[in-house]
Amino acid sequence: MPFSDLLQLLIGGLTIGSIYGLVAVGFHIVFIATGVINFATGEQVVLGGLLAVLFTTVLKVDLVTSFVLVAVSAAFLGLIIERLVVRPTIKISEISVIIATIALSIIIQNVDVLIWGKEHISFPPFSKGDPVVFGGAVISLHNFWVIGLTALIVIVLKLFFDYTFWGKVIKGSANNMTAARIVGVNTKWVIAGTFALSSMITAFAGIIVAPITYAGGTLGTMLALKGFIAAILGGITSTNAVVFGGVLLGILEMLIAGFISSGYRDAIAIFILMVVLIIRPKGLFTFGEKAQ
Repeated sequence: MPFSDLLQLLIGGLTIGSIYGLVAVGFHIVFIATGVINFATGEQVVLGGLLAVLFTTVLKVDLVTSFVLVAVSAAFLGLIIERLVVRPTIKISEISVIIATIALSIIIQNVDVLIWGKEHISFPPFSKGDPVVFGGAVISLHNFWVIGLTALIVIVLKLFFDYTFWGKVIKGSANNMTAARIVGVNTKWVIAGTFALSSMITAFAGIIVAPITYAGGTLGTMLALKGFIAAILGGITSTNAVVFGGVLLGILEMLIAGFISSGYRDAIAIFILMVVLIIRPKGLFTFGEKAQ
């Protein structure tokens, strides 16, 4: 295979892997606070893209304002999910929460179809212009947006958790919820805040991925699966690890598609998940760390 083709595959893998990484961060934030998996995450990604279409094409607002409006809407949805779906079921069992979030994902998907229809909705790239040619590989301008915004979100999250009061409260509560209650932390509000934050990040992933694929449709189920695999692959207890897991998964998928066949991408991803769960269930990039 020519070097230019290999480089093209690696850039494509890095781009789609960045999306997987953001979805994985959504899983990670909820998991460290509650110990459960929110399988409605994929549909929240799709909803983020659809809301961006609504704000930019129907309400005619600019892209930056659309990001803000989507963030507020997604955070509100996250609070609703925590209050009406997670809080009542987590008292029963973790399995109950998983079942409830799967049911919620089906509900969100059907509501999306009722409002926006079954057709895929196109969303324009953030920047117009000719692609960049590097080493024989053709890189669209939106690839830079995807990689850059993913890196920015990860950096902002790192700063939030390490240097802000609420970030330290969330991280501390995640590491020891009982101790947090003893010192007077309202852990119910902490959990609600993590759902709002997770929902915002997954909605951002929906906006970023919409110009590459489309808004709406059944994309949410596959993104949820890939994001979950990325979180397990990297190590679901660490923000950096789940992003690395997403990037690694994206690159492996593109290499498999290029060297073998695109028809094996999804099967190989599931196989990788099974192998990691057997050999290193804590993830490839975590080494006994607490939540971070």
